[in-house]
Amino acid sequence: MNGSGGRQNDARLPASAPTLRDGLLAAREDRADDPAAVHAFRRLAGAYGTPLYVYDREAIVGRFREFRDAFSPRFAKLKIHYALKANTNLAIVDLLHREGAGAEVVSLGEILTARRAGVAPKDILFTSSSKSPEEIAYAVENGVVLNLDSVDEMALAAARSASSGRTARVSFRINPGVDPHTLHQINTGIAESKFGLHLMNGLALEAYRRALGTPGLAVAGVHCHIGSQITETSGYAETARTMLVFVRELKEKLGLRLEFLDLGGGLGIPYRDGEAGMPAADLAAVLKPIWDAGVAALGYEPELWLEPGRYFVGPAGFLVTRVNSVKATPLKTFLNVDAGFNTLVRPAMYGAWHRARVVGRRGSETTVDVAGDVCETGDILAEGRVLPRAEAGDLVVFLDAGAYGFVMASGYNARPLPAEVLVDDDTATVIRRRGTLDDLFRDQILPGEPT
Repeated sequence: MNGSGGRQNDARLPASAPTLRDGLLAAREDRADDPAAVHAFRRLAGAYGTPLYVYDREAIVGRFREFRDAFSPRFAKLKIHYALKANTNLAIVDLLHREGAGAEVVSLGEILTARRAGVAPKDILFTSSSKSPEEIAYAVENGVVLNLDSVDEMALAAARSASSGRTARVSFRINPGVDPHTLHQINTGIAESKFGLHLMNGLALEAYRRALGTPGLAVAGVHCHIGSQITETSGYAETARTMLVFVRELKEKLGLRLEFLDLGGGLGIPYRDGEAGMPAADLAAVLKPIWDAGVAALGYEPELWLEPGRYFVGPAGFLVTRVNSVKATPLKTFLNVDAGFNTLVRPAMYGAWHRARVVGRRGSETTVDVAGDVCETGDILAEGRVLPRAEAGDLVVFLDAGAYGFVMASGYNARPLPAEVLVDDDTATVIRRRGTLDDLFRDQILPGEPT
């Protein structure tokens, strides 16, 4: 297979035929029976196999620019980071970096991904609630900003600074005690969350006091993140007020002037037809007067850092699957596809909804459960959906799979990982090769074999 995907390689269509991206857009608009969608997904599945992750390059770039254009006119000092955990594919990180994004990372692997994509260490914020000594050492020695989650981490960073002769740029993650009304598993700002230092009882203030008195540490900023898939601005507004008051407290009590205040990411996207996510412009408009008032009271203006992930890449992704069989039981009809929660775990893990489209079908609808190929009762990708009648060999496409899709995939049931493809107009480029059966045994060793 090659990654050209150009229409010149398809003799069935005239030169004026719709592009691959036209087909992706048709599926998003619930026109999966449109010839553009039929051609695009059959062409992609034929060239690269299924299951297959497909990303729309223009959609990713467009989302980033929309976000930037919403905030940059309102905030004179602004830095946008991309939260790599949403999708760590190197090509996507590189694409967003070229648009001007820094990186928010949660592991050494993500640090190395950001560095390989060309992100400068000073533009990488390492945020994790449980950093290993090796990860802290790399961050300190390479100039990555360490977002500390505990006093223990501060001590580890200081020790590494002393032994390496480097100064660690640090911030602390703050738990602001704000409930943004999102799913519990992705609600990170509430008081009982494992993330961050609490403002209660002066815990966060004392951490900054100790950091200022610790050799080898340069306090650069403060950070918070209240959750993911947030669709109301009220939680952000409350958080911004809380954090700006704390920044003022740091100045008045400790004489500390911060380089940046990071308000996190977590903007929600629509996963159902007819839904609206959170427009970046709405959030920017709500935060602007709060920021201005806080900065006026503070007497100086730190740089505003923001770190969306899902917002940039989620809507751009499609998971293409093939129907293996259709099975009618006395209670349900199952549409069995060649992907399961080992490929897209969100429905099983969070009860998440992804829109499903049957390519090339319209009308004659029936209620089905789209079931995966994992040997688990809970492996249902879409439950109780009213979809056009499908047959074995048809393609079923899941929308909004660009975030927390491939990155959460596994080799459970000894199935190789899918390929990833980036579509740019009418060109498709492989950005991750499909896993092979040989890959399953690549790192395994039988007793007695040489290591």
